[in-house]
Amino acid sequence: MTDIRPSPRGARLADWLWASARDLQQQHPTPERDDAVLAAMRAGFDQRQAASRRGRWRWALAGPALCASVLAACVWLLSLAPPGESGAAVVARGSDFIVLVSAERWAAYQSAGSHTAWLVPTEVPRERLALLGLPYDPAHAAEPVHAELLVHASGDVLALRVLP
Repeated sequence: MTDIRPSPRGARLADWLWASARDLQQQHPTPERDDAVLAAMRAGFDQRQAASRRGRWRWALAGPALCASVLAACVWLLSLAPPGESGAAVVARGSDFIVLVSAERWAAYQSAGSHTAWLVPTEVPRERLALLGLPYDPAHAAEPVHAELLVHASGDVLALRVLP
């Protein structure tokens, strides 16, 4: 076997590599050894392929699972606030008003009668339509919208009606 340590005089790397290559050429593995190496390589390849298939299957389920969880979260969030709260726009039955208060407050107004509120004409910035869930065109954001507010005697704004 060739000494692979460089000589003290500083042999070149190419000389050292040529000597190692000659040593490798002189050593011939047995056919049984070649077969064992090939079998080990095939087994390792098969294991990596099986692990890759298992990983792909898990990722295939991640997309539908994510969609289902987002859908469940949206349904849960929508069930939290009753209509008329947190900016949710509800049209009062039989009128063109958009209710801006809770369902309990609106029911109390309706049971008290119409003499406890006033109809106040006003102009509302067009960008407020988007907050109420109404169609909004940003090209006309600077233009005001003519509307009427239903204001309770206490000063609370109960509902809004957009005029043509």
